[in-house]
Amino acid sequence: MFQIDRTYIEHVDLESLQSRIWDIRSDHKDDPTLPRIENYGTTEEAFEAYLEKKQKLEDFKDTWRNRRLLILGAVFLLTLACFSLFLRKMKWEGYAVAFMLCMLIYMVYMTIVAYRDKQFHNNPNETFLKALLYWDEHHEEN
Repeated sequence: MFQIDRTYIEHVDLESLQSRIWDIRSDHKDDPTLPRIENYGTTEEAFEAYLEKKQKLEDFKDTWRNRRLLILGAVFLLTLACFSLFLRKMKWEGYAVAFMLCMLIYMVYMTIVAYRDKQFHNNPNETFLKALLYWDEHHEEN
């Protein structure tokens, strides 16, 4: 079994990854050059479940990308507001605590994503997914 470079996942609009794979498989199911799932040591049910989990992870990442400035800005400002209520002369401590709290939230997010993303490495379903994307990209050139 050969490995395909990860860059073929990066350029895809991940919001529609699941529908794109379904489209590739349904539109070209009679094409003999299309990668077949049985050649990658997985089943239809396992691949569908895997694709759904991957789409949920990508949706989670997209939600964070769309709302991260709002979340971190609100945390920063609320922390400063709380500090200003209790301290008459707020020096750099309030800003430092607010910044550290934002960094903690960001690190927790990155840890969650890394933990969830770990299940997709060295997986026959991931290899099949990459093979389909690679095939679709090169098939359109012909």
